Amino acid sequence: MRAHTVILGAGATMAPIPNGDKNGKKSSVMQGMIHKLGLEELMQGVTLETTSDNIEDIYSEIYGKPEYEGVVRELEKKLYDYFDSLELPDSPTIYDFLLLSLTSKDVVATFNWDPLLVQAYVRCFRITENLPKILCLHGNVAIGYCETHREFGTKDAVCPICKKQLPPIKLLYPVKEKNYKDNDYIKSCWDAVDYILENSYMITIFGYSAPSSDIEAVNLLKKAWGGKENRQLEEVSIIDIIDEEDMLKKWDDFIYSHHYRYTNNFFDSYLGMFPRRSCETVFAMYSMNIPADGRRGFKQGMSWEDINFMIDELSVDEYNTPDDKNLPLYYTAEHFMNRK
Repeated sequence: MRAHTVILGAGATMAPIPNGDKNGKKSSVMQGMIHKLGLEELMQGVTLETTSDNIEDIYSEIYGKPEYEGVVRELEKKLYDYFDSLELPDSPTIYDFLLLSLTSKDVVATFNWDPLLVQAYVRCFRITENLPKILCLHGNVAIGYCETHREFGTKDAVCPICKKQLPPIKLLYPVKEKNYKDNDYIKSCWDAVDYILENSYMITIFGYSAPSSDIEAVNLLKKAWGGKENRQLEEVSIIDIIDEEDMLKKWDDFIYSHHYRYTNNFFDSYLGMFPRRSCETVFAMYSMNIPADGRRGFKQGMSWEDINFMIDELSVDEYNTPDDKNLPLYYTAEHFMNRK
């Protein structure tokens, strides 16, 4: 079965720590970040045309102006340090469920700088090694990269070739005209997402508002996905808090006819209802007219023990199924039991 690609935006950063991180520190979207970071004094001498309090709009306006070079550098440092300080709680979070709902054929492409997704990956890897690839399209404070040997990992790791600690990668800050080819790591992520989107059966867009500073990024995603008239069998899933009508306008170029599911709750999404089998189950429902039971997926409040039990059962099927056979889907529909 083809891949399931998940695109994460700033709105998804709130989901894993709605009540604050391990130390009670609140996450935040870009709106109001100047106040959040206590940068009012830094911005006092800055004259802005924009009336927005979105840090993406503010940064984009002052970037490249010589008189604000010091402000830009300080703003970048504050942003990096803030996101770098976030830690996942010990209990399961939405990011843990997200990663465990996918397998190695799938991809999570994130625009977020924070380390929470990478932290979740590290601990989910202890449950199963069959996890999706992570592509950090704007960089990430948790990732290090050896430019000499093109090796990457968590920034506390070492390059497997030169044995030097991986240097932190640069973040791609929110200017309107971004150079996605200037940074070797980010370029490789975009090359990978271009390939995987073209070859995906499903897309889930989670908390990504496609801000004005990301016009080029959205155009690149559209190009990779292709025209919707050529995606008449594929399915798009949206997890967001915006109005459904607004969502349809925003993502119209991706959605063919009624081939979408919209929810503001991860557990009601295809990923939550059909973890590790989303593409297979959706294909069976809409192309083979076989109903599935979405009540057997992840549930809010599940413990690590509950999660381990479910993943162990699914992992056994994944291990025992030959590469050229379909995974059994009996936990989503009983009459899938003997279908291979």
